Amino acid sequence: MKGRVFGWGPAALWAAVLFLLSESSGLGLAGILLPGVDKLAHGGLFLILGLSLAWGNQSTGSGVSGLVLSLIGVGYGALDEWHQSFVPGRDSSVGDWVADSAGVMLGLVLFSRFSRRLHENGWSLNEGTTPTSSR
Repeated sequence: MKGRVFGWGPAALWAAVLFLLSESSGLGLAGILLPGVDKLAHGGLFLILGLSLAWGNQSTGSGVSGLVLSLIGVGYGALDEWHQSFVPGRDSSVGDWVADSAGVMLGLVLFSRFSRRLHENGWSLNEGTTPTSSR
């Protein structure tokens, strides 16, 4: 149980943070001042979701496919945009959802490459920062 909380907890916690950020009606000002900044913000916030989903999968050894992790992240982005359509002062947009989706995908890819590189160098995320083989 403890391993699952440690593994999937960050993804669940970050999903809650994203929900709370979506509840705020005053976050749209950056996009007005600097066009496109809101898309970068969406991408960056959902990149963290992608990283945390990949972390949960890796650290628990659950073996969920990358496709399923992608669908979870992209689906959560769609739900987030739908949720924003009910928040006064916020709106939903396909562009924001695309940025959310790109962020999730980038997070999954970055984690996969980082994890693979660590493994090639004899390190393992599952065992902390201890080399798995001596050099």
